[in-house]
Amino acid sequence: MIYAPPITTLTESHLAINACLAPVASMHGLAVTTVEGIGSIKTGLHPVQKRIAEAHGSQCGFCTPGIVMSMYALLRNLPKPTMKDMEIAFQGNFSKSQVCSH
Repeated sequence: MIYAPPITTLTESHLAINACLAPVASMHGLAVTTVEGIGSIKTGLHPVQKRIAEAHGSQCGFCTPGIVMSMYALLRNLPKPTMKDMEIAFQGNFSKSQVCSH
């Protein structure tokens, strides 16, 4: 997730991005938060991470960090999202486990 302060945008925003596709130079001046940065077993899980773990929501582990960060960014921007907000937030996430075998 990246945080763009009001200096670089008209309003403060938190955006989930595909880290594999974002050139590192495009992150200049932005705060970058990874799934490890929002919580861990040692420091305590973020509520989004905890809910996925408690509900056995993890698949193979490739898609879960992206899903966590999409929800985290959504909740940073909209603390009470609608179902439509969630559908839009998760449009870029898919599970490789569901489309092919490993």
